[in-house]
Amino acid sequence: MRFFLIMSMCVLYIIQEIISTDVLNSIYMVVCILVFLIAFFPLHRKGKMLVGFLFVMGIIIHYFQGNRALELFSGITQNLALLSIILLAPLLSIPLKREGVIDGVVTKLDEQKNNERRTFYGVSTFMMFLAPILNMGALRIVHGFVENLHISAKLLSRSYYGGFTPAVIWSPFFASVGIVLYIAELSYLSYMLVGITFAFLQVVIGIILLRPEKGNKEKVQNNPTNRSADRKNVFLLIGFVFGLLALLIIEEAITHQPMLLLVCLNCLLIPFLWVIFRRKFSEMKSELRIYKDRVTNKSNMEMGIFLGAGLFGNALVQTSIVDVLQNVIVWSSEGSIFFLFLFVICFITLMAVIGIHQIIVVPIILTILLTSDINISMLAAAFMCIFSWMLSSAISPLNALNIIISSCVRKDGLTVAFKWNGKYFFGVTGMAFIYVYFLNVIG
Repeated sequence: MRFFLIMSMCVLYIIQEIISTDVLNSIYMVVCILVFLIAFFPLHRKGKMLVGFLFVMGIIIHYFQGNRALELFSGITQNLALLSIILLAPLLSIPLKREGVIDGVVTKLDEQKNNERRTFYGVSTFMMFLAPILNMGALRIVHGFVENLHISAKLLSRSYYGGFTPAVIWSPFFASVGIVLYIAELSYLSYMLVGITFAFLQVVIGIILLRPEKGNKEKVQNNPTNRSADRKNVFLLIGFVFGLLALLIIEEAITHQPMLLLVCLNCLLIPFLWVIFRRKFSEMKSELRIYKDRVTNKSNMEMGIFLGAGLFGNALVQTSIVDVLQNVIVWSSEGSIFFLFLFVICFITLMAVIGIHQIIVVPIILTILLTSDINISMLAAAFMCIFSWMLSSAISPLNALNIIISSCVRKDGLTVAFKWNGKYFFGVTGMAFIYVYFLNVIG
C-alpha cells in the first residue's frame, strides 16, 4: 500500500503536468497528503520535529490568510517534480548494474587502490558520471561498491566532494538546477553552457586542491586480460550519461515540455525499454524488490522534507517576512554585484546551518531577485542561487549531502567539510564571484 501510494504520487505528477483538471488536482493533492503522513510517522524524533514544524506551520499560516479545506495544503505539490526525480532516478541504475558496467568500473578501482592519486581520480570520476543521473543515490551506490577497498576516509571524502558537487551546478536531475530554472522560466538548453562551464572549472580546482601529493610508488595491479573490458565499461558509462543528456535536450526542444517532467518520464521509460529489448524480466523483478524496499523504507525523510517544505514555503511567500528580505536584498544590490552575491551565499548558508532547507529559501530569494528593481541578468541571478544551494548543502551539517558523505567516511560533518575540504570550497567560491561578474556583464 505504501509503495502504491508513492508511485501513484509520481505518476499523478506526470499526468497532471500533461493534462490538468480541477478534479485531478484535488486527487493529486490528497495523495500527496497521504504520502506525507505515511512518510512522517516512521521518522526519528528530530526528523519528526523538523518535518512536522514545516507542515503544521504551513497550515497555520494558510489558515490565518483565510484559506480553508484543501486550500490549507496549498504548495504541498510545489516540489513534486524534484521529489519524483529523487524517487525514480535509481531505476536508471538497473541497466548499468545488470549489464556489468558498474561492476567493471569498481574492478578497475580495486586494481588502483594502492596508488592514492589514481584512486582519487578513479573514485571522483566514477562519482562524476553517476551523480548527474542518480542524484544523492550516487553517493550511496558508489560508497556501497568502494567501502571494502580500504581507502582512507579523508581521500574518500575528497573524491566524493570533488566528483559530486559539479553535478549540483549543471545536472537537470538536481533540485538546485530544476527548481531555479523552473522559477526563472529558463529552458535547460539556455543554462546548460553556463552550468557545464563552471562545473568544468570546479573539476579543475578540485584536481589542483584535493588530489593527494605525489610520492606513492606502490605498483598498480593491472590485469591485462581485462583491460579492454574495463575500458569498454568506462566508455559505456560515459556514453550512457551523455546520451541521456542529449536525449533530454532533444526532447525539450521538440516537445517544449518542462525538463523536470522529461527527466521523470525517462526514468521510467529507459528501464522499461531495456527490459523489453534485452528480455531481462527476472533480473528486473529482482531489482524492483530491492527498489521497493528502498523507496518505502529509506526515503521517508526526503518525502517529508520536500512535501512539508513546499507547503511551508508557499505559505511563507504570502507573509510580510518576504518584504523585509526584499528590502535587504535591494539594499545589498546597491553596493555591487559582489556584495549582493555575498549576501545571497551567507543568507542561504545560514538558513541551511540552522536547518531551513534550500528548497524553502532559494525560491523566495530568486523570486525577489527577478521581480525587484535589481540590475542583474537572469543567468547571473539563476547561477547565484544554484551555486549557493550547492555550497550550503555541502558544508551544512544538517543537509543531506554533508550528512551522507560524513556518515560514509564515519567522521563529523564539520571536519569533513572544513578541515578536509575547506580549501576546495574556498577556491570554488572565489571562482564563483568572478563567474557571476562575467555572467552579469555579458547578460
